[in-house]
Amino acid sequence: MKKTKRISIKIAFVIGLVEIITMAVLFFVMNQNLTGILEKTSIEDMNVIAKDRAGIVETYITDCVDFLNGYHKATEIREALENSDDPKYIQLAQDYTDRFAEGYADIEGLYVAKWDTYVLAHINPDSVNQTFRTPESAKELEDMIKKKGKAFCTGIVQAPVTKKMVIPVYAPVFDKKGKAIGFAGAAFFADRLENTLRSLAGDEHSSTGYSLINASTGVYIFDENMDLSGTECKDKNMLDAVSGLQNGVYASNTTSFTDKNNIICCYYMADRDWVFAIRDTKTNIFSVVDTVRNLLILICIILTVVMVLICVFAVDRQMAPIKTINRSIVQLKQSNFTKDPLIDKYCEREDELGNIATAVKDLQTVMESQYELFLEMLEAQSVGTLVLSADKEDIVLINHKALSLFGLDNNIRNNINIDDIRSKFDDEENQHIKEQLDVIRNTEHDVKYEAKINLDDNKMLTILAHAKGVSLSNGDKVIIFSLTDITDRKDLENALLILSETDFLTNICNRRSGVYRIEENVKNKEYGMFCLFDVDKFKYVNDTFGHAAGDALLIEIARTMKKSFRTTDILIRLGGDEFVVFATGIDSKEVGEMILKRFLDNISSMDVPELKGHRISISLGAVIINDESDFSSMYEKADSLMYDCKKKSGNSYLFYN
Repeated sequence: MKKTKRISIKIAFVIGLVEIITMAVLFFVMNQNLTGILEKTSIEDMNVIAKDRAGIVETYITDCVDFLNGYHKATEIREALENSDDPKYIQLAQDYTDRFAEGYADIEGLYVAKWDTYVLAHINPDSVNQTFRTPESAKELEDMIKKKGKAFCTGIVQAPVTKKMVIPVYAPVFDKKGKAIGFAGAAFFADRLENTLRSLAGDEHSSTGYSLINASTGVYIFDENMDLSGTECKDKNMLDAVSGLQNGVYASNTTSFTDKNNIICCYYMADRDWVFAIRDTKTNIFSVVDTVRNLLILICIILTVVMVLICVFAVDRQMAPIKTINRSIVQLKQSNFTKDPLIDKYCEREDELGNIATAVKDLQTVMESQYELFLEMLEAQSVGTLVLSADKEDIVLINHKALSLFGLDNNIRNNINIDDIRSKFDDEENQHIKEQLDVIRNTEHDVKYEAKINLDDNKMLTILAHAKGVSLSNGDKVIIFSLTDITDRKDLENALLILSETDFLTNICNRRSGVYRIEENVKNKEYGMFCLFDVDKFKYVNDTFGHAAGDALLIEIARTMKKSFRTTDILIRLGGDEFVVFATGIDSKEVGEMILKRFLDNISSMDVPELKGHRISISLGAVIINDESDFSSMYEKADSLMYDCKKKSGNSYLFYN
C-alpha cells in the first residue's frame, strides 16, 4: 500500500487570515482613539465659538438699546408728549425723529407714542396718528416699560408688514418731574446681525451652521436656513438640549449633542432666555481622521495584498498537480478523453495528490469505455434521438438517424446548433414546438406531438416526436426527443380522409362532409348564400343516352360549379342530380343574382359529348342566410323554391323572400 503524506497548504490561508485580522484590529483601535480625541477637542472649541457668537448677538442688541437711549431723552420727544395736542411740538418731534434716523439703514421703525400706543411721530408717515395695539395689549406694554424704567429689548420677532426679523426696543419718556408720560420705540432689522453670523460661519475656524432659538417658545429667531426663521423647531434633540439649558441641567450654560451627520453645540443666553447653537458636519470635523484613516487603510491593504500574493505564489506551486487533475476532470465532464501526460507523472507522488491522480486516470479509462458503448447503442437505434439542455437548448447529443431526418450532413455533427434544426421548420411549427418545450420545462409531463420538416429538396417529412424532461444527478435538466418518420402513415391517413369526405364521382364534397362544413360556418357566424339545384329531366338523359352519359353530365356540372364559384365556397353533391352551393360572405340578393346569372350562363354553355348536342337546364332555389339556421331549414326553404322554378322555362332560379 502506497504511503501517503499530508499537504499543509492551509498555512498560506492561515497566514493571510491572521494578516487581515491584525490589520483590521489595528485600524479599528487607531480610528477609535483618533475619533474620540478629535471629537472632544472639537466640541470644546465649538462651545467657545457658540459663547462667542452669543456675545455678538448680545453686543448688537446693546447697540440697538444705546441708539434708542440717544433718542428718547431728547427735549423734542418729551415736549411732543407734554403738548400732544399742539401741532407745532408734534412737527418738531417728527423733524427730530427723521434727523435722528437719517443715514441709519438698519432701522425698520423709530417713533414716539402715548401709552395707548397712539403714534405722534414716526419715520414712516403712514404710521403717524395710528394706534397699533389693543387697549389690553397697550396696558401690558405700559406696565412693562414702566417696570423696566430704561431702554430695553424685548427680543427678535418677525415684522408683520415686511415679514423680516427685527429687534424691537422700547424706552420710557419722562417729564421734568421724572414721571413717565409715554414711550419711544424702535425696530432694527436683524439683517446685519445675520450677515455677520453668516460670514463667520464661512470662517475656517468656525462652524458651518448656526441657529438662534427662543427657549420659551421653541421658535427659530433666525437660522442659516432663512426659511426656518420664525418657524417652530421640530428637532427633538435640539428641543431636549434647550429644555435642559433652560432648567439648569448643564453647567456653564453649554451643552452638545450629535445626530447622524453633525455635532451641535449650544450656549444658553440666560438673560434673554435664548439658545445660540452652532453645528458642524462630522465630515468637516473628522477630515484629519479621514486622511489618517485612508492612509491606514492603504497601508493595511498594501501589506495584506503583499502577504496574500506571497501565500498565493507559494500555494500555487504546491497546487500545480491539482490544476492538471481538475483539467482532466473537466475534460471528462465534456466527454473528452484526451490523455494528459502529467497525470502519469503525478501518479508517482506519495501523497494525497498521487492517489487522486491515480483515481482520475482509472476513472478516465472506465468512462471512455462506457462512453464508446453508449455511442454505439445510440447510433444503432432505428429512431432519431436528440438531447437538448432544458435552459439554453444547446445540443447535448444527436444520433445519425436524427441528422438524417433533419436533412443534415453527419460530417458537421459537432458544428451544428439548435438554429440549424429550427430552420427546417416554418414559423408556425417552431411556435408549436416552443409551446411543447414550455410544457416540459414547467411540468413533469411527457409530450407527444407531430411536426413537418422542410428538407432542402422541397420534400416534406412528418415526424412524431416523443419528448421527455430528465433531471441529471448534477442538477442539470435535459430534454430527450425520440423522433419517428410517419410521413407515409400521414399520407395514407390524409388520403383516407379525403376519400371519406369527397363524392367519388364528382370529386366535390359528399353529403356528410358538406353538411358538416356548412353548419360549422353558420355556428361561427360565417353566413352566406345557400343554393339548392338539380338537373331538369335528368331521368330523360339517363333513359335516352344511358347512365354513363348521365355520369359524364354530373361530372361536367361539378366542373362548372368549381369554375363559377370561389375556392372558399362549399360545393356539395347531395346525391343523384341534386347539388348544394354555400357561397360564404354573400349577404344580399343583388350580389347573389350576379353570381347565379354567371353560373347559369356557364351551365347553358356546357358541352357534354355523350349527350350528342342535347342541352340541359337546371332549377335553383337560393336563400340568404344571416342567422343560425340548421341545414334542414335551409334545405326546406331552397327546395320549395327549386320546385317552383321547374314550372318556368329551363335554367332559372328563385330567391327566398
